Amino acid sequence: MKPSLFVFAGLLYLGVFTCAANEEVIPLLSIQGANWTSEEFDYIKALNRKGSIKIATKVSSTVYSPQKNGSTTGFHYNVLKEFADLAKIKLDIQMVTWNDYFYKKGEDLEKVKTNPSYSYAPTLIDNVDLYLDGFTVLPWREKMFDIVKYVPSRQMLISRIDNIPKQISALNNKVFAVVKHSSMEQALEKIKSTKHIGFTYINPNSFDDLDKMVSEGKADFTVYDSDRALVALEKYKNLTIAWPIGELEITGWAINKKNKVFKGILDKYIKYAQENAILDKYWKQAYGVTFVEYLKVLNLGVAKN
Repeated sequence: MKPSLFVFAGLLYLGVFTCAANEEVIPLLSIQGANWTSEEFDYIKALNRKGSIKIATKVSSTVYSPQKNGSTTGFHYNVLKEFADLAKIKLDIQMVTWNDYFYKKGEDLEKVKTNPSYSYAPTLIDNVDLYLDGFTVLPWREKMFDIVKYVPSRQMLISRIDNIPKQISALNNKVFAVVKHSSMEQALEKIKSTKHIGFTYINPNSFDDLDKMVSEGKADFTVYDSDRALVALEKYKNLTIAWPIGELEITGWAINKKNKVFKGILDKYIKYAQENAILDKYWKQAYGVTFVEYLKVLNLGVAKN
């Protein structure tokens, strides 16, 4: 006997119901206030099916720091891991150096900084979904990649407690520990040219070596973004924040300019994280102060000549 139309209809209904029941629930799609566009909704669904995103990062106490017990700490890592958990995906971590973020064979990074019409996309940005690090928003960087902006910051001069410079001219003939191609180096070069003073650099590869070098007397000063400056003071009790060397800036993660949809998703997630104390939780955990206390540090006065 041939199956009736009712049997076919029943089987079809059962198939649809089974697919719906087995479909993954993605908490990210339901976060408050996101108002996902259809493009963003589809992207999140596809991301969930893919199961992971590829992240480039470097070891840093404030960014990504694997521990001996198998856990991982770092403010930026924790904030992104919360996103990954909401999307039900994994983070595929690729370890890189600071210079890798900007490198492309045959291209001139210094020319990007000085020539407004010259730029390129770094090799790495085309091979990962996101750079997980604290990138200060600078015009030359925004030519190379987009930035998911979310952490207010101000560059701070770090010195030993017994070696606090009282004015900018006291930096003359001193030694700074600074990472090459960083926003800190750029700010110091500006001080050199505008204040007509001279100092030299020691250039370690790791940001986590800068405060150590000052603490041990191998350099007179260093400069950190204000969030990392708090870590330096906690690690080395003989260090202090002398004064800010610049104005308020914004830092965040770097993302390929072609990936506008993913950037929009991350922007909305960060807004959600701000409004639902996710940032506060990990800020306190990483820096030992509340966000309000951190903002007070940002309002310090700048030293005069």
